[in-house]
Amino acid sequence: MARGEIILRQWNLLNMLQTRGEGVPLRDIAEQFEVSERTIQRDFEILQELGFPIDFEDDEIGKRFWRMPHDFFKTGPLVLSLTEAVSLHLAEGLIDPLAGTHFADGLETLLEKIHSLVPRKALDHFAALDDVLLVRRIGQTDYSRYSETIRTIANAARSEETIEMTYRSLWRGSSYTTLCDPYGMVIYEADLFLVGKSHRADAIRIFKITRIDQVVAASQSFTRPAEFSLEHHFKDSFGITKVGGDPVEIVVKLTGPAAALVDERIWHESQRLAWLPAEETLFEPAPDEPETLMATFHLSDTAEFKRWLSGFGDQAKVLKPDWLRHEMQEELLAAARQYDE
Repeated sequence: MARGEIILRQWNLLNMLQTRGEGVPLRDIAEQFEVSERTIQRDFEILQELGFPIDFEDDEIGKRFWRMPHDFFKTGPLVLSLTEAVSLHLAEGLIDPLAGTHFADGLETLLEKIHSLVPRKALDHFAALDDVLLVRRIGQTDYSRYSETIRTIANAARSEETIEMTYRSLWRGSSYTTLCDPYGMVIYEADLFLVGKSHRADAIRIFKITRIDQVVAASQSFTRPAEFSLEHHFKDSFGITKVGGDPVEIVVKLTGPAAALVDERIWHESQRLAWLPAEETLFEPAPDEPETLMATFHLSDTAEFKRWLSGFGDQAKVLKPDWLRHEMQEELLAAARQYDE
């Protein structure tokens, strides 16, 4: 059984115990999860090692009922103060990118409880705090329409079960059907993507969830490579695209507001930034350009990096590698020609 499926069962086991304060017999638990009693006992041992106070009580005839302390969530570390509850209510906008998916089910339920427990008048009173923080997004996706697709993919990824899906390719302008071994999903700039091995391409591919028209379990299993991790897969990528190959060193000259903007954030884990006086740079400085930011990145894919860099206009220039500088030049010239009369 896949590790993700085991973890999901243990999570559901916790949910059962927290809602059944009177306790549940081991046999009933095993039957509900369709596993052996020994498997449930091993789950209990793991959860106890993790710090969950799972215990049992014997009734008058010696029958054992497994439970969690009835007051654990009242006195334990998960208890919420009134101010914490209100803060979660105010932060509701931060959860919006996941709204409608099972990833947000627990958060939405928590917010519903807060709304039922905290007087509406109190929530309205503190709503004025929203005036100092606005969560603003452009082009937000409503994932409630894709909740079943997301649930099918997540379940298949946990149980290491191949799926069959029909995918609408934006760049090809057509749809195709393929088997896919789902490794996991990634949220990037409020969009959700599936990462998995496409049987059609015989390689790892990235699929945007909103372009999956149909998906079903294919009744065949796969083994996720032990060395694969979503985090490592995108390590050398600037965004969500991933072509592969060894990373190359990219050096960019940034000036004016673009330099200050880039200096304010960590755009990629490989970035190195250095402010240099104009006379120390590798190019002829402009008279009004006292300082230049030299930004260095190590990337194996440049598609999204080029789009990001293009947004800085004439305040950004690739110094190396040469092939990337020429690509940027050609793409910017092609864009400029769109405005020819």
